[in-house]
Amino acid sequence: MTNKTKKIIISLVGLFVFFILIMTWFYPYSVFSIHKSYSFTPDPVVVDGYVKDLNEFKSSYEKDLEELRTDSTIDLTTDRTQYLLPLFEQDWLLSKEPVKLSMDDLDNILLQVKNARKTLLKLLANEDYKKEQRRYLVDSIRNILSLEEEIVDIKTGKAESRKTLKIQFSNLHGSFLNNFLMFEIFYERSRNE
Repeated sequence: MTNKTKKIIISLVGLFVFFILIMTWFYPYSVFSIHKSYSFTPDPVVVDGYVKDLNEFKSSYEKDLEELRTDSTIDLTTDRTQYLLPLFEQDWLLSKEPVKLSMDDLDNILLQVKNARKTLLKLLANEDYKKEQRRYLVDSIRNILSLEEEIVDIKTGKAESRKTLKIQFSNLHGSFLNNFLMFEIFYERSRNE
């Protein structure tokens, strides 16, 4: 092999490696990406407010759960909420630091969302809520369905640019926070009756 042929091969390999690195950076979930993950950085002010709201809710909820354990009647709303809380306590929702989210992470998030939807649907089917409570529960279920769609959109848009992913993950983060607020309203209304 001559020097000219070696230089051409080395140049082509170098060009290919450069192409892969560029694609990995600009299109994190693309076919060419080496590590299919995106580093999401949430707004720390938003996270602080969310963590505060979540902690206040959990504090109130733990009292309700303790009452449920000592009471002879079973309140399904209070009981099932313990299975819904992990959806809103995910690390990537509570962290102010950048969090890497891979396709496997998205699969896990989607699974949690689907399980939450099933739990809410069981509540709808098994509990006799008043009209206003039922409306809030149905709104929570609709919001959960929207979450599923957002996650699927991110997963299937593998050639999305870093800029698009930033917008999509920011929107998904906001949707989770809104879902929590909607569920919190439903929970409080169902407890106050």
